[in-house]
Amino acid sequence: MNHPTDPTNPAPDESAWEVAMSRDFDARVRDLHEAPLDITSVKGKAHKIKRNRRAAVAGGVLGVAAIVTPIAVLANSTDDAGGRSPEFVEQTTDTAAPPANPDYLQGTTWHQADGDTVELDHEYQQAVQWGDRLVGTRSGPEVYLVTEVLDEDGNVIESMNTTSPVAINDTGTTIAWVEDNGQVMTAWDGGETAIGSVELAAPGETIAWTAAAISGGPDCNEDADGCVVYLNSNLDEDARAVSSDGINDIAADGAKRVFDSTSDGAVSVVTEVDDFGDTCGGIYETQTSAFRFETCDYQVQQFSPNGDFFIGTQSQFDGAGPSRIALVDAADGQTEVNSFERDGWIVGDWTWSPDGAVIFTAYEGGRWHLMAMTVDGDTTELAEPVRGDDFATGFRPIRH
Repeated sequence: MNHPTDPTNPAPDESAWEVAMSRDFDARVRDLHEAPLDITSVKGKAHKIKRNRRAAVAGGVLGVAAIVTPIAVLANSTDDAGGRSPEFVEQTTDTAAPPANPDYLQGTTWHQADGDTVELDHEYQQAVQWGDRLVGTRSGPEVYLVTEVLDEDGNVIESMNTTSPVAINDTGTTIAWVEDNGQVMTAWDGGETAIGSVELAAPGETIAWTAAAISGGPDCNEDADGCVVYLNSNLDEDARAVSSDGINDIAADGAKRVFDSTSDGAVSVVTEVDDFGDTCGGIYETQTSAFRFETCDYQVQQFSPNGDFFIGTQSQFDGAGPSRIALVDAADGQTEVNSFERDGWIVGDWTWSPDGAVIFTAYEGGRWHLMAMTVDGDTTELAEPVRGDDFATGFRPIRH
């Protein structure tokens, strides 16, 4: 099997936790309908998986890349969920120029930040920007997914079978994934190494372990920079951290899912999912083995490039996807600096751009929009809306 050396079924009972987990993983690998995205589903239910959008527990999964979407319960931004949900203010969209051009996919077209477009041979459901390369993930012929490394002209350099899209560190230098043989792999410019392994045996077509986040690098060899890869389970096990110095342990106290991590040891996690699908979590500091804060008001998802803010979604939302997202101060987990919410709209994919804006997709009335939201309070539309189904987004932001 080739690797990127040049960088660069279900259980008999379906608990609320299992449903939430399945939605989380579905969100990270949205529309990979031939892959086992859902622990309560098999290939024969692929069309249903496509409609199970980002879950409140997963990304992104209770978040897995990407990610979560509980389908068993309905929620909205005005439901106080027992006093958990904050007051949200509907934002209007500014028509000013966006802070910068983002990298994104539209069908098989790769829109690059410099304005160039590149036509690709395949449509990728998730992608990260790794140096001047694109690492895209698409559905495969079997249970696992196909992840390909492409050069700036769209040529495939390497290809591998993975359990999920790759994770990328906060400096964009190092990627991580779980191979179809259970090896936990990392790669950087000029090097690649396995830092551990997991057991992938699972009932039916369940994906046992997926790569959720990576910190450290760029060189993940034991005697170099060191790396920690965070793994999410779809077998009702706690999230784990596998490091290049041989440690394989729980990711954080009580962590059911990991969303993201930073180079200074902060990890965004979900720690609780109740019978109604509400979630709680927070930011865990691995250096002190303590939580910076815990909250049930948000799912704490991706960190901003400087680590000062995070993308927060409702702690619970229905199977169509979240109706809002907010940019929240990562120091206290409470102070919102911007948010997006519109009546009848749902939010699809989201990620941070290198200059600190959130690029996200939103759906309304048969149209998909590509949006940018900054910590300065601006919200702008980046491209002409495109027609599409509510489960097949017309745009896919590329993560850096």
